Amino acid sequence: MKRRFFAFAAIIAGGLVFASFKNTDPAFPEVAYPQGYRDWTHVKTYIVGPKSPAFKFIGGFNHVYANDKALVGYKTGHFPNGSMIISDVIEAKEDSMNVREGARHHIDVMVRDSVKYKEVGGWGFEEFVGTKRILTTQVRTACTNCHAKQKDFVFSEYRE
Repeated sequence: MKRRFFAFAAIIAGGLVFASFKNTDPAFPEVAYPQGYRDWTHVKTYIVGPKSPAFKFIGGFNHVYANDKALVGYKTGHFPNGSMIISDVIEAKEDSMNVREGARHHIDVMVRDSVKYKEVGGWGFEEFVGTKRILTTQVRTACTNCHAKQKDFVFSEYRE
């Protein structure tokens, strides 16, 4: 009986510890990992070099992908709810002949939902290493503040 009690108590305690790591900031609801984003439309690739102040965070190749709804936004200038934009940040490796892709550093995700993210301009932000969420409220705030300076929060432009 005591063993069952301690096992049950351990399960409850473990669940409480796990639950404490979930995002609880209502201004920044979590964004889901974007399954299959590499099958979306490739919008562009840009390189953030060592002279950029952003190099420490997004240095290397940045491949930008858009889902179908975001593609509508790129073409019309208005991003509808459900728009998702991904920046796939890949290390740049230089050899004697070329600059080539290295390992994936992380992906940045932004999703448009004017209701869910109303308090932060209608866009949610998240960052993943692999499929593991790594963004904090402070980084979400930084993403929101920086992107808020852009028309409809989007830096990249679609080029046909």
